[in-house]
Amino acid sequence: MRILRQGPLSIEVELADLSVIMLSDGETGMPPAHLRGPDGAALPADDLAGADLVAGKLRLPVRAFVVRGPAGCLLIDSGAGRAWHPTLGRLPAAMVEAGVGPNEVTDIALTHTHIDHLGGLVGDDGGLAFPNARRVLVATEELSAFRNTPRMIPVLPRVIPLEQGDGPMRGVTAINAPGHSPGHMAFLVDGRLLIWGDLVHHAALQFPRPEITWTFDEDPAQARASRIALMEQSVEAGWLVAGAHLPFSGIGRISRQGDGYAFHPITRGA
Repeated sequence: MRILRQGPLSIEVELADLSVIMLSDGETGMPPAHLRGPDGAALPADDLAGADLVAGKLRLPVRAFVVRGPAGCLLIDSGAGRAWHPTLGRLPAAMVEAGVGPNEVTDIALTHTHIDHLGGLVGDDGGLAFPNARRVLVATEELSAFRNTPRMIPVLPRVIPLEQGDGPMRGVTAINAPGHSPGHMAFLVDGRLLIWGDLVHHAALQFPRPEITWTFDEDPAQARASRIALMEQSVEAGWLVAGAHLPFSGIGRISRQGDGYAFHPITRGA
């Protein structure tokens, strides 16, 4: 793995004949009470001592990823677009910085169907943001939710179901990681980099204490189990990991630390 380029909104790494590009959609803040302990209650103030707070709120970056290779250009998630928070919707600027044109995207795969992952599929004009994308792959368990999202009506003719083990592009494999949502998926790229969507929402606390859940986890116990299992597998296999809400660069390595883990982001010069 080597870093090919890096800017304020993006970073590109090389994996054999593939490259993976992190694209920042911006960041927002969320209430600290969104972090939950094993009992389901909001974390007490003492447990928030190591949190990454801005003006009293949890920093929440939002990221999407592109996998480029001889077989095409796969977009994994699309950010929120203008559908959620005014500080988000920077994906088009990140793509310009990274040298990826919207017409270059040949396929799209979603980790899940929450708004900060699918909102950017539709442009401000209500049309397709990625008009040349042949397929939009959505986990079978989440097809109904996707089809019942009015904003996604222009996308529906291109939607096909996604299952465990499917390959949305050569060199990329879908892996079940349920809990945050029923069909939450991760994607293993070249057997070396795991793009894991919303397995972690707040790295400063959920790596050292992976038992901590997020208020929007639809099945908190299952989300916890998926997080711990894939963190452990990533350490054992030596995988890089990439996530929608990880701190810049959104890509890094994991090590064991005490009873939990530590995240080590990769950046040029680090």
